Amino acid sequence: MINKIDVRGVSQQQALNLVETVFEDQNHSNVEILSSDQAITTALIDNLIKKGLTVEEVLQTPEGQTIIASTSHQQTILPKSYVIENNTLGQGNEVIGQKLINAFFNVSSDYEQVPTSIFFVNTGVKLCIDQADTVDALQKLQDKGVDIIVCGTCLDFFEIKDKLAVGRIGTMHDLIGIYHSQNQVISL
Repeated sequence: MINKIDVRGVSQQQALNLVETVFEDQNHSNVEILSSDQAITTALIDNLIKKGLTVEEVLQTPEGQTIIASTSHQQTILPKSYVIENNTLGQGNEVIGQKLINAFFNVSSDYEQVPTSIFFVNTGVKLCIDQADTVDALQKLQDKGVDIIVCGTCLDFFEIKDKLAVGRIGTMHDLIGIYHSQNQVISL
C-alpha cells in the first residue's frame, strides 16, 4: 500500500514526526512524501536512511520534491568492517582532514546500522586515545556493539598505549581475521 504524505508548509520537526508515524504503522511499506523545502527534503532523506529505509527516488516537481521511500525493498546489510589507517580523512590539508574524520565518526555513531568492527592502525590509533575528539563517538559505536580494535604495535610505536580511552588492544591476527570473515572491508 502506498501512503502519500504532504509536508509542504510544516516545520522540519513536524515533517519528521509525520513520516515517522507512517512508517511505525506496519501496513505502509511504500511512501510518497511531498515537500517544497529543500532543507526539509534533505533532513527527511537523512532520517529515512538512518532508520534503514530505502529511498527509491527523489523527483523534482513544480511544487518541490517527491521522495519515494519503502521498507519492503530494503537491501540486506552485509557485515562490514572499517580499517582506519590515519587520523585524518582524505589527502591534503591535515586540519580539514581531522575535521572530516571527526565528522565521519560523529555522524556514523548516529546511525542504527553500524559496522561489525573498526580496526585502527598506524596514526589511526591516535583517534582512540585520551583527549581525541573522536572518543565519545567511538564509545557510542562501541556501546552499539561495534568491536573497536586498536593496533597494539602502533600504540607502542607512538608510546601512547597508556592513553587508550576506547576499544581493545588488537594484533595482526585480529586484522587478518577481519579480512577473512567480513563480506566488506572499507579502508579509510
